[in-house]
Amino acid sequence: MSFKHFVRDSWLTASYYTGLSQLYQALRGRKRGIVCYHNVLPISTLPPFDTYNVDATAAVFDKQLAFLKKHFRVLPIQELDNSDKPGFFLTVDDGMRNNHEILAPILAQHDLTALFAVCPAMIDGELPHIWRDHLFLLFHQANDIKWLPDGITHSYTGVNALTRAIKKYVYQHQIADVYGLVREICEKNDWLYAPYTDDPLRYQFMDWDQVRDLHNLGHRIAAHTMTHRVLRFLSADEKRYELAESKKQIENQLNSAVDTLVYPYGSMAEIDQATVNMAEEVGYQTALMNVQQHSLQKPAFTHPRFAFPPIADSPHLHGIVSGYKFLFRVA
Repeated sequence: MSFKHFVRDSWLTASYYTGLSQLYQALRGRKRGIVCYHNVLPISTLPPFDTYNVDATAAVFDKQLAFLKKHFRVLPIQELDNSDKPGFFLTVDDGMRNNHEILAPILAQHDLTALFAVCPAMIDGELPHIWRDHLFLLFHQANDIKWLPDGITHSYTGVNALTRAIKKYVYQHQIADVYGLVREICEKNDWLYAPYTDDPLRYQFMDWDQVRDLHNLGHRIAAHTMTHRVLRFLSADEKRYELAESKKQIENQLNSAVDTLVYPYGSMAEIDQATVNMAEEVGYQTALMNVQQHSLQKPAFTHPRFAFPPIADSPHLHGIVSGYKFLFRVA
């Protein structure tokens, strides 16, 4: 732990146990918010190669839900559209199999509901994995790497570092056909372009029966685009396809209206005003981002969210939810 993080954690702990952060919450703290989750896994510790730090163990997730219920008001997800009601909501991105088999049963134990954002093309098996996960899996299991895109060397320490280098390359070059890039990496390294099945809970997607089951249990289903590409890099026609077709396919599968979009990645690096405008144009009523501050218009289509680190530390979690942690940005 760095000295800055030590100072931050000590400050949050002291503030929590002296009641200072609770006082802040009562007077000026966040009264409404949306929490973002991804994967909840039935393991005791997360593996060393946690692709983008979006995983939590089942035990930690259970403790985080208990914490939220104790200190804050967690609302049923069906009330997400009621913007005047104070409270907090739970959302889950990407639609991995653990969402149905592990995460949802823990929600049920706490009598909570959530919004699950899914990508129809992934559910239908049109693509093996979300591209960044696929890269991670390829590099993690590769014995030899013969080719990488221009400017990327083999000198990165660890699989995560190399995966993030490719992500940086995608963003620098604004690559729309990111799955074409993954195929090229496979072809030039003589790797099979196919799903990896070693960890199905983490890297395989729910099927439509599981998605319908979540819907029938009272959860909400949202569109997460068709293929989880970076919307900002796409042409207008590609944006329309990703947004409109995902909405249409989920509605057909559920026989129910889908009016909520969760932007993949969710920051200003991936979302521009043209994307926000397109979301409204194709019929969504609400869209969620992953940032607290931005310069985009249309508040209904730019709702902020925040995520928890994979910890169950009450002072730290309280600081995040209340906003107290961000008063002085020690980290």
